[in-house]
Amino acid sequence: MNDIDTVSKSDAYEIVSGDMYDWSDLTSADPCPRGPVLSRFAVATARDAAHLLVVGPHDLELLDAVLGHAARTTVVLRTHTDAKLVSERYADRSVDVVCGDLRSWTPDQPADAVLALDGFGRVSSIDAAPADWHTISVHLARLATRDSRLAVVVPNPGSPLEQLRAVASEASNEDADWSFPIHDRAHPRSLVDASARLGGHGYTLWPDVAAPTLAAVPDACSAALAIAHGRPADTATLRELQPALAQTLDTLGVTAAAGGWLVTRGLEGVTARSADTIGSILGVDRSGNATSWNAADRSWLVEAMRDSARRDASGLRSRVRRLRDAVDGDPERWRGLQVDEIGLDADRLVPVHDSAVRLGASADEILLGLLDELAAFICVAGWRHPWPAGRGRDELTVLLAATVDTVVTPADVRRVRERRESALSSNGMTPVFARRTSPAEADTSELRKLMDENEALRGQVTWFKQQMRQRQTMTHEVRTAARRDVAALNGRIKELEDQLSAQQTTSISRVAKRASSVPSRARARLGRLPGARRAARLLRRALGALRRAVRR
Repeated sequence: MNDIDTVSKSDAYEIVSGDMYDWSDLTSADPCPRGPVLSRFAVATARDAAHLLVVGPHDLELLDAVLGHAARTTVVLRTHTDAKLVSERYADRSVDVVCGDLRSWTPDQPADAVLALDGFGRVSSIDAAPADWHTISVHLARLATRDSRLAVVVPNPGSPLEQLRAVASEASNEDADWSFPIHDRAHPRSLVDASARLGGHGYTLWPDVAAPTLAAVPDACSAALAIAHGRPADTATLRELQPALAQTLDTLGVTAAAGGWLVTRGLEGVTARSADTIGSILGVDRSGNATSWNAADRSWLVEAMRDSARRDASGLRSRVRRLRDAVDGDPERWRGLQVDEIGLDADRLVPVHDSAVRLGASADEILLGLLDELAAFICVAGWRHPWPAGRGRDELTVLLAATVDTVVTPADVRRVRERRESALSSNGMTPVFARRTSPAEADTSELRKLMDENEALRGQVTWFKQQMRQRQTMTHEVRTAARRDVAALNGRIKELEDQLSAQQTTSISRVAKRASSVPSRARARLGRLPGARRAARLLRRALGALRRAVRR
């Protein structure tokens, strides 16, 4: 760090307070602005300018495209490594290099064109007092004229796609990865806010702000365009998250979900006089070539996947049939597209851009390739589909083709897929879903990690099985004891019933015996009286005489 506060001059570049050593912003982990989309804006900003001010690190190829369009160019960098590299690279050009904190520098001639495509995150020294976005923007305005042209990139810290891309296994502690400020409450919260502060109008950048492949004004950037540009070519995991991106676009809107915004001012007059005009939509295809784009309302892929998630077989069949009709009507228009590059404009299928790539020889092959990519999105993203019989990408593609009366086999699907992937690779493009790495090419460390996780899961399953066996044993013992107790209780109940029955039988017999012995006891007692026997005989005779008289 330079300890002096006065401006000094080295042999190659100017040094101001806040200069930094030991690392480079140009070679850090955070990429510098680059790519054909940003280059178009940079050239338009620098064209015919008297003094162009480049703020912060920019990719050297982008600087190559810009230098020469302005009479004088000043590049402000905060590290000595970067200042030395840029000054040596353009030693024979009209380029002034300043090393230090942007807030410590004041030009001798105000700039009439400002280029800050890296934003304000790497223009201040880390050891200096923190300065928010508003403070840096106010100072930048003092370095330029009132009517200066500018192109400033403003990252969107609330972008869900940017947050997914920034997730890492652990935070980096390298000096080269430090940027400042980390959290800034003065940072613009929307494109409207950023445009108002800088006095210009803006574009949304997709998929990221460092190397966008699409820049579009909010009114022209639709969900279909955002989906088509929603995945960088070198990040395979994001290809499986486009359904989540579609949900985010529906919830937040295209502008709020973008990775960042580009605010421009004063470019209309310049581009109108030049052949390299910048329209409402500026983009490149996946091979990096500029192409025309159509701002369709919705994405056909997202709508088809929603039908699949709802298990709406008739709706999905209708979308596939309409795609078949569109491809049959004009195969040349569809043979260069992938499935996430199909838009819906007033329920009419339209390609979101024109492509010269050849991905199929016939309409049937083009359609089968698009259906195969749709099946890949459904299967790999884990979405449901209306046909339980379909197992895997190949069989689901066969079922999708059958909805439009096209009979194919899984072998046919694989052959078409191989031809499409070969054609994409030969044109420098990435398939929607790259072929899985073979086991021989797999990373051994990742394989060991998966094996360890598998062993841990096996241990958990074994533990659960042991617990289940113990519970089953305890349940069996409880049931056995319960049966034993019930049998004992039933035996005791039977014993008590027998005792009660015996008691009831003894009492009744005693009463009956005593009742039957009453006449004999009565006769025995009457027989002991004097004259009782004689009287009884006389009585019996009298009764017999009466019975005979009655009979006569």
